[in-house]
Amino acid sequence: MTRRTPPAAMVVALGLVSRDAGAQDASPGAGASAAPATTPAAIDVTIEGDRAPEGGDSFGRREIREMPGILGDPFRVIEISPGVTPIATGIPYFFIRGAPPGNLGTFYEGVSVPLLFHVGAGPSVLPPSLVSKVDLHLGPYPASLGRVAGGVLEATASEPVSDRWHGEGSFRVVDVGGVIEGPVAEGATLLLGGRGSVGTALVSALVPQVDLGYADYQARLAIDGGPRDRFTVLAFGSYDYLAAPDTEFDDTLLDSDFHRLDVRWDHRDGDGGGTRLGATLGADRSRGQSVKVANDWKIAMRGSVARATDDVTFRAGFDLAIDVVDTEFDPLPCELEPCAPGVAAAYAGTTDGQLELAFRRLFPDRVDLALGGWADAIVKVGSRSTLTPGIRLDHYSSLGETELGVDPRLVGRFGVTDALRLVPTVGMASQPPGFPPVPGLVVGGLPGALQRSLQTSFGVELDLGPFETSATAFRQATFEMNDPIGGDRGGGFDEDRFLRRSLGDAYGLELSAVGPLTRRMYLYGAYTLSRATRRRDAEGGAPTETLPSAYDRTHVAHTALLYDLGNGWRAGLRYVFYTGFPADELNPFRERSTAPDRTKAFYRMDARLSKRWTLGPTTWIGVVADMQNATLAKETFDVVCDLERCTSRTIGPITIPTLAVEAGF
Repeated sequence: MTRRTPPAAMVVALGLVSRDAGAQDASPGAGASAAPATTPAAIDVTIEGDRAPEGGDSFGRREIREMPGILGDPFRVIEISPGVTPIATGIPYFFIRGAPPGNLGTFYEGVSVPLLFHVGAGPSVLPPSLVSKVDLHLGPYPASLGRVAGGVLEATASEPVSDRWHGEGSFRVVDVGGVIEGPVAEGATLLLGGRGSVGTALVSALVPQVDLGYADYQARLAIDGGPRDRFTVLAFGSYDYLAAPDTEFDDTLLDSDFHRLDVRWDHRDGDGGGTRLGATLGADRSRGQSVKVANDWKIAMRGSVARATDDVTFRAGFDLAIDVVDTEFDPLPCELEPCAPGVAAAYAGTTDGQLELAFRRLFPDRVDLALGGWADAIVKVGSRSTLTPGIRLDHYSSLGETELGVDPRLVGRFGVTDALRLVPTVGMASQPPGFPPVPGLVVGGLPGALQRSLQTSFGVELDLGPFETSATAFRQATFEMNDPIGGDRGGGFDEDRFLRRSLGDAYGLELSAVGPLTRRMYLYGAYTLSRATRRRDAEGGAPTETLPSAYDRTHVAHTALLYDLGNGWRAGLRYVFYTGFPADELNPFRERSTAPDRTKAFYRMDARLSKRWTLGPTTWIGVVADMQNATLAKETFDVVCDLERCTSRTIGPITIPTLAVEAGF
């Protein structure tokens, strides 16, 4: 979807539109602060920041904090965008225009975030109060973002508040967290925050088959070096643990943590340009599943410059990333002391032995290097149109092999009238082969060429009164795609599925409509019609075969209504529908199968109700009840076939009820 976001802040009270409230120039890389509510009886929609990137979807605080089923998480909001296909309800990993979850890059203020959500379906690792805006770049994305062959999720930090101390906190059944910020010296602002899973012990007690826990932390020191300079020190990290005792797995499923320390200098020019220099230290660690500990020590640097004239804004920059990966494995039989002849060979023939040997081959110690440079220009074409050519070059080095990625992009936004715009895009994107996103298990290190994605789309945006509507046709082909999730279904761990390559192809149509129905009612609607396939060489010299992606869903739809009930009460409903994934076509015994072509379609209803009491000019307390899958619908997650028949396996109902007490000052 290509939603238009006006410059600076736009405050939309349902039924009343004001596009100049608090308008001001925004520096490159800096988000605008949230505008205060102006009409207590109305629902205020605040969309901060510069114009949304062409070919992308921009979400502000309204969508982040009040969309039913989103649970207030800044990153989970991406699931409502057209072009996004879920794996299963409650599981926040998605296919973006056919690209697998491992091909989605996530950045917070230019810093990579390796794991978005605690323990899979838990809250996001960054609280909503630290995020002012989330941009989902469906592709092609800006030249400043790279090394990802799918989509890019980019979060903008909330602006430091230096005139007073303020904070927010929440207490839920499963966790407690909060953020506090305020001035510590002239021109210096300090932010501290964190979350801990205090209630997960109750979950583990009620469900003995689940043992889980998580925590995160955030800290930011912003120092103004003058009216145009700012130094920022940002630190954040996360820990997650999930085990399945007394089950068929009887093992640790996830035990990981990551940490980031970023130092940045921003300089703003008077003409709207600016300069940014930044450096990041990071550590990702993962344990379990035959790996005693996998460490990824990170060093990254980046720099950018922007210069603006009346008709052209030129931007250029560089970035460097070094990953030092070392992995320590649990000892195999006979490694620590000699054993009887044939014991090691016998163990290697077992499932556990094959798993451990495969992990050793897939996770060698290594040093990965990626060095990139980029440039683009926003060229005004008349009073309503812009053209943005760009290019990105990346040099990769891993395991003694080198690759060069050359990624040109061209994006246009042509205003036919004040209400009608055409948005054609075309571009290339490159990414090393890798795994689904788990800290410690990083991209690179697998043999083979770069994944190369050709991304094209043509969008039409039309303003119908207060409504913003759009329609976008897209086609995205990924060569040498590495997709262990969508390439095969089920079958457990198989080393070949991580090494297998295919040609991924996806095409479809995305529709959306956003705007107020009445003064107290807000509508969000999104629909995706798409097809995603994988083409690869068959085994045994058989002809090349083309199969649908394991999670190809023809129809995906979201409809949400948000209400202002008055007197501080707000409510919302969201209907989610998507068709089933392929069944018979993925069955190795499909000639004898009686399974349907697709599994059963799924739908669910999410509901949200909140009440907020104002205790002072800036002090408030509220209660939020949010429930994902309030209809308790079950979903088919797998199909198991044999020579006789195929059997659908259902999961659920997966439902995530949340009751929270929130407060701020």
